[in-house]
Amino acid sequence: MISSKPLRAILIGLVVIAASAAADNSYITHCAQCHGTDGAGSDEIGAPNLTLLSEPYIERQLQAFKTGWRSGDNRYTQSMVAAIMTLDAPVLAKATTAISVLPDKDVAAPAARLGDKTRGKTLYTAYCGACHGTTALGNDALGAPNLLGLSGDYLVRQYLNFAEGRRGTHADDRYGQQMARLAKALKDPKLIDDVTAYVVSLAE
Repeated sequence: MISSKPLRAILIGLVVIAASAAADNSYITHCAQCHGTDGAGSDEIGAPNLTLLSEPYIERQLQAFKTGWRSGDNRYTQSMVAAIMTLDAPVLAKATTAISVLPDKDVAAPAARLGDKTRGKTLYTAYCGACHGTTALGNDALGAPNLLGLSGDYLVRQYLNFAEGRRGTHADDRYGQQMARLAKALKDPKLIDDVTAYVVSLAE
């Protein structure tokens, strides 16, 4: 007679494998077309690298797109809203789980994004480090995402979205509102490029 313990272990293993496969399929089916099968994203279509973002942050941003916190007036945001609008919570949860186990991918800044890294370090320390950390790894307790592995174009675009009132204005978006307030303190495009150049250099 077969012991119930080994059989139970086998059944649990099969359930885990099945759940993992379902999560992977959800990501491949609904996310990979833009963010890539490896999650590294595509600057050409404004899709960020997802592999270094935390699971809580990704969950919060999916909620933001789904509920209208991030509706925006730019084509990148509109594409994301359209992509997930019909997806239910279980599908989004499976996709998020699949993203959380993707191998980390570093994405270098596009050459077009140049800046003074030395000045950027000073500015980053003054305006960004308290929330995102001295090494830009983020802090989930403060709602501040990891910035490493994100392209320079994406970082600049999101910063300007906050600074110019296209993101972080919804009453329920507590962390977004926090970033929007802070972003207004540094609005000079040249200085934003400096900070971006420094952040990207941390991942080199």
